[in-house]
Amino acid sequence: MTNTVFEVIVKPIVFLDAEEAVKYYEKKLVGLGKRFYDGFLFALTEIEKKPFVHSYIQPPVRRYKVKKFPYKVFYIIENTTIFIIGVAHAKRSNAFVKRRLRFSL
Repeated sequence: MTNTVFEVIVKPIVFLDAEEAVKYYEKKLVGLGKRFYDGFLFALTEIEKKPFVHSYIQPPVRRYKVKKFPYKVFYIIENTTIFIIGVAHAKRSNAFVKRRLRFSL
């Protein structure tokens, strides 16, 4: 599946997760929230380019670590569609992902 074009669907709640992190970082240091959001968008691009490279946390859910921030983007691949189901702090438990799976697909 090297030349496969994937459709990326970002669940609306993911943007709420990201917005929460942006607000937190912006309070810490002006501009840091934007840097986080840029890292999040970069993560989405990387996931779309190479979706099978990133490790499973528990099949079928994979994770991508946001560069320079302790956050992970969680996603599922179904055929040629990538569902982004969450972005969360690295210390958050896998229970977060399991809850999202119930409501995401």
